[in-house]
Amino acid sequence: MKIAAICGMGLGSGLLVKMGVERVLKRNGIDEREFSVEVGDISTAKSLWPDLFVTSTEFGPRLKESQDIPVIEVHNLFDEKEIEAALVPVFKELLAKKNK
Repeated sequence: MKIAAICGMGLGSGLLVKMGVERVLKRNGIDEREFSVEVGDISTAKSLWPDLFVTSTEFGPRLKESQDIPVIEVHNLFDEKEIEAALVPVFKELLAKKNK
């Protein structure tokens, strides 16, 4: 499953979100072969065509308005507990649908 970690410029914070998402999924027993995380910025995010977006509450509404791709919004992009609570249930649901 392809996950896009989206931030304002696609630089430092996006990379930190990517690493947080990877740690959260691995910690929850999800094999790293089941997912890939790509970093992107808000202006090019829609061209990535991921299965799932992870972003801040600032950019979430923009991503939701024109695509039918789930968007995980978190207030603090560096809080892995918040990322985990929002991401893991949605990821597992999408993975189950994809593997049917």
